[in-house]
Amino acid sequence: MTEENNIEEGPVEEESVDENIQDDETDPLDEAIKDRDNYKSIAQRAQADLVNYRTRAAQELEETRRNLKMSIFHRVVSVADDLSRAVDSIPEDSDAQWSDGVKLVLRNFENFLEIEGVKKIESLGLIFDPNFHEALMYEDDEINEEGTIISIIQEGYQIDDKLLRPARVVVAKKPEMQTEQEQEE
Repeated sequence: MTEENNIEEGPVEEESVDENIQDDETDPLDEAIKDRDNYKSIAQRAQADLVNYRTRAAQELEETRRNLKMSIFHRVVSVADDLSRAVDSIPEDSDAQWSDGVKLVLRNFENFLEIEGVKKIESLGLIFDPNFHEALMYEDDEINEEGTIISIIQEGYQIDDKLLRPARVVVAKKPEMQTEQEQEE
C-alpha cells in the first residue's frame, strides 16, 4: 500500500479536556464555594438575629424600668398629696417651728419628685384638656370663660412627659338663662 492510503482524509479532531469531565459530576471547587457561601449566609443571619435580640431585650428592659418607675411614683404622689393637705390644714395657733418643719418636709419631697422627673400639671386658670385633666364637677361661673379650670380637687402629675395621674378639677360653665317664672320666684 502506498502512503496515500494510510492517511485519512479530513481534518483531525483534538480531544477536549472538557469532554473528560462528565456532566453529572460537579467540580469539587465549585461545590466548596457554594458551601462556603451557604455557611457565610447562615452566619450572617445568625449574627443579625443576635443583634436584633439584644436590641429587643434592651428595649424590653427599659420599658420594664419605665413601668416600674411609673408604678412606684404613682403611689408616691399620694404621699405628696397628704403632705400638702397637712400643710394646708395647719392651725394658725400651732407652734411655728412645727409648722415650718412640716412645710420643709413638703418642699424637700417636692424637690425630690422634680429631680426624678415628676412634675405637677399646671391646671388652675387654664382651659380644660382631657389629656391632662379629669373634670369631676362643672360650676356656673359668670367671670371665667366656659371650659376654664376654676378649682383643683387633686393635683395631677406627669413623669418624663408621660401622664402619671390626671389632675381632678372643677370646670367653669356659663350659667343657664333662667326663665322669667324662675326669676320671679
